[in-house]
Amino acid sequence: MKFLKDNTIVDIMEAKPNDAEELLKFLKTVGSESNYLLLDENGLDATVEQEQEYIRKANASITTKHFLAKTNGKIIGNCGINGSDRKKIKHNVNLGISILKEYWDKGLGTILLEHVVNYARITGKIKNIYLEVREDNLYAIKLYEKIGFKRIAMIPDKLYVNGKYHNELMYMLQIN
Repeated sequence: MKFLKDNTIVDIMEAKPNDAEELLKFLKTVGSESNYLLLDENGLDATVEQEQEYIRKANASITTKHFLAKTNGKIIGNCGINGSDRKKIKHNVNLGISILKEYWDKGLGTILLEHVVNYARITGKIKNIYLEVREDNLYAIKLYEKIGFKRIAMIPDKLYVNGKYHNELMYMLQIN
């Protein structure tokens, strides 16, 4: 159990297959609330059954995990890492995070990121966490840097949103 800045109680847990339907709805909502995500109002192109299978595989993996933030049983945030079982790169994971707009600026991003970073440390298998963030998403960049992520690259014109190209920055956190 964690507390947001406004004292809302939040539980962080690993996604379960029975979360799939609500998670897909959540992803549509967050996709419609922010132009900073790769998602849009259509969410993921997945059925409930496909999402359930993806969650089952993530639960069986060490380097792919999806954690949910819930308050009163409702998903309000999602943070996950995606890795590979390929021998040469299995020590690397990519991170993604999304939070309902109603819960922005309440400390939930910090809670989710710290949870995932702690998980990565505990595994003893994950060495590098990578993420990409739109160059003008200053709030997210400040959060990632606070957690310890370091900027390692800029990808020009990676995203095309509302008739405009946007650069993305790549960040990395090395796990000791």
